Amino acid sequence: MKKSRKKLQFEKNEKLNYRENTKNRSDTAVELTKTALFTAIFCVLSPHTLYVFLPFSPIGITFGSFLVYMAGLLLGLRSGCISVLLYLGLGFLGLPVFAGYQAGAGILFGPTGGFLLGYLPCVLVIGILMQRVEKIKRGELRFLIGMMLGTLLLYLCGVIWFCLVYTKDVTLKSAVMACVLPFLPFDGIKIAVAMILYKPLQRLRQS
Repeated sequence: MKKSRKKLQFEKNEKLNYRENTKNRSDTAVELTKTALFTAIFCVLSPHTLYVFLPFSPIGITFGSFLVYMAGLLLGLRSGCISVLLYLGLGFLGLPVFAGYQAGAGILFGPTGGFLLGYLPCVLVIGILMQRVEKIKRGELRFLIGMMLGTLLLYLCGVIWFCLVYTKDVTLKSAVMACVLPFLPFDGIKIAVAMILYKPLQRLRQS
């Protein structure tokens, strides 16, 4: 009788483990699919979406940071970072996925490459706030704070990188004037649009 009970318990545990492993594999497959899909969206939209150069700045106006906001919201911390890393890696390897259909190490590590590399801390802080900060109960507020902090880090990476590349001719003040101030209204619009899309996208994510 005891052996029979032990055997039944063992079989029950085996079934539970099987179901858990199957669920984990399914979740992993879904996560990988979403990550690959969003990387593809990066590659398709980033090269040509609203790519306009201002005459007084070497930085172009793109929707790249907007896609980073969406990656942090929809994919979360791990998958969001992986998606951005894959996008940067593909551009580094020569696929024309950067703004203006540019590619290569010369762009990624050029004078404006800091803004591309700044995508990583941007999506990182959004992912952390959305997944791991439970003190702020309202998701919209967490998303807004994440985008604002992420954009600040993106600017910080871009300006420091810009100054390091142009150390002879560019001061910190002139770098901020050329690379940050003109783009604040555009990034404000991106953040506002992301906030409008927050609830519909959250419903889509949870469905």
